[in-house]
Amino acid sequence: MMTMNSRFVFLFTLLIALLSPFPGQADTPTLYYDLGLDSGWVPYQRGLEPGQPGVYAELMDALQQQSGIQIREVHMPPKRAALALNTGLVDFDFNVLEWMEDGTPGEGFVLSEPLYSVTEYLVTTPEHQHKYSEHEDYYGKPIGTIAGYFYFDDAKFSRVDFLSEEALILGLKKQRFEAIILEQHCAQYWASQHQLDIAFAVVHTSGPVRMRLREEHADLLPVLNKAIITLRKNGTIEKILRNYNIEDSL
Repeated sequence: MMTMNSRFVFLFTLLIALLSPFPGQADTPTLYYDLGLDSGWVPYQRGLEPGQPGVYAELMDALQQQSGIQIREVHMPPKRAALALNTGLVDFDFNVLEWMEDGTPGEGFVLSEPLYSVTEYLVTTPEHQHKYSEHEDYYGKPIGTIAGYFYFDDAKFSRVDFLSEEALILGLKKQRFEAIILEQHCAQYWASQHQLDIAFAVVHTSGPVRMRLREEHADLLPVLNKAIITLRKNGTIEKILRNYNIEDSL
């Protein structure tokens, strides 16, 4: 027969076992990233249609399965997300070196292998397209931008910051400015949602998208890079992009 003391020890041991993580679970690293708002970067932060998670969510789910590293999303506006990355509330973002003024990821950050390529344009309306064939053509002028986003040459034009890509298209429609800087698929999506006829002028930037990790997570980079290379080689990344009508040029 079990005594009162032995019963207590048994129950206490059982409780500890139930509350303890499974072997290896406590050691599994977790990375957090921002997935933006509903009015954000379609089709990357959200899908083209209801029920579609978006490119980033699908890529990170595939990367999590391949690498064994837990990757969790949060939702913030761009400016708050930039602050959260700098303070360590989130662990990585998605970065294109061509966006950066000095062409580096910035102090305290490391970069992963490329995931896919992206091109952003100076987007305008057809009657103004001919005015912007070179970067110098928009220097000194007000240009619609997203608060918290990087633009390598923003010291040479007047930023007019909006909180989302959708708001940026609406600003163009209301003629707040003649041009905005926006990725092509996102521009096409929001323009179609708001019945705006747009035209693509000069390419602003084009380059590979990488995960930009806070430096304290640099030890995870070899595992992440190996997983990214595998997902590229086996066609997973290409398949995800094609689900959103994106042809990758990497």
